[in-house]
Amino acid sequence: MEDIRMAIRNYIDKITGQPRYEVYVHLRSEIDPRIRIQKYKKCKTLSEAQRVEKILIQVATKALCDEENRGSRWNVVVKKWNEEALRLYRNPVTLKTITDKSINTAMCILNVWTKDWMDRPCKELTIKDGKDLLLNCVGEDLKVSTIHKIKTTINLVFRYGVQEGIIKDVLHSPVHGVMFDLSEKDTDVEILTVSEIQKLLVEAKARKHPWYAVWAVALMTGMRSSELFALRKENVLLPEGFIRIKESWDWFKDSAKSTKAGYWRTAPIAKAIRPIIAELMQADPESPFLFPRHEEWLRSEQAIVLRRFCEEIGIRSVRFHTLRACFATHMLATGVDQATVMAIGGWSNLKTFRIYVRLAGITERSKTERLGDLFVPAHTTLEEHISKTFETTQEAA
Repeated sequence: MEDIRMAIRNYIDKITGQPRYEVYVHLRSEIDPRIRIQKYKKCKTLSEAQRVEKILIQVATKALCDEENRGSRWNVVVKKWNEEALRLYRNPVTLKTITDKSINTAMCILNVWTKDWMDRPCKELTIKDGKDLLLNCVGEDLKVSTIHKIKTTINLVFRYGVQEGIIKDVLHSPVHGVMFDLSEKDTDVEILTVSEIQKLLVEAKARKHPWYAVWAVALMTGMRSSELFALRKENVLLPEGFIRIKESWDWFKDSAKSTKAGYWRTAPIAKAIRPIIAELMQADPESPFLFPRHEEWLRSEQAIVLRRFCEEIGIRSVRFHTLRACFATHMLATGVDQATVMAIGGWSNLKTFRIYVRLAGITERSKTERLGDLFVPAHTTLEEHISKTFETTQEAA
């Protein structure tokens, strides 16, 4: 069944002065009240308007059926889960008691990380959507436990939709069963070479990419995405040549909070990004924040934007957090000591920082030179030394 509203209204045409009629048909789904179909048409005569009304009702009814067959949208499932949880003060799936705080936390998670799913039918959400969401979480440098909580919450609410018959033709959520390594291992770390970074910045600038400034500052300060998003102009001391990093963005509460380490730090402003920052400081006088609020950023899709651009220009496709890894690795490679790099980038744990030390190769650099001097006499090439050794062995035989 659907809620049908229709009307034929007569009016006088302002140009011709002749009587005219307009037909309006509005259908609302009873399955999902958010689904509405509206049709409207102007006619010259009443009899024509009456014929058109019947046609519009048929067209609108078919369109409504097509929309309902696509299934309930994600926002409907989320809303119903929230209402049921608040009514029972129990988890609608497990029936375990649940507090206001837990319900609010779950809703924050869903509103932030599945924001882009809200108007999409549940059965059209795919594993690819789930993978992209988890990549965004990793790109935000979230703790493994937080990412697991996000994944669990999505699975739980999706399961509720299936049990209640709100979601049809699908059994599992887009993140269910996604083979994604969320351990703290540091294997297969993404990193861009110097030439790849140069190409990234040159191409982004030449194409006037809206994210050029964000990427440039991220690469040359080591700031996290959430810290860049929360950076206020008042904390950019351009004449003094440094940035005071005091806040990061809480995506759940949609407000600023302290940095991940819990304390403020400073990052020097390199000459290469001074013009970029100076332009940003003047760009939007009404905004207290340095960077524009890109739509993709608001949807936590900064990793997707960077990956697509990397693929487009033919370099290794990396996530946003890789820019921070590039900062640390190449700073170390240029000879900056570990303590300074950690202080600028806000690393408080040497254990997690060691991977960048290994990537830069600073502890291993030139350490085999003395071994070479020992094995190969001075003024003798390795090939000559091996040749002489082989000849001596042959003579002894």
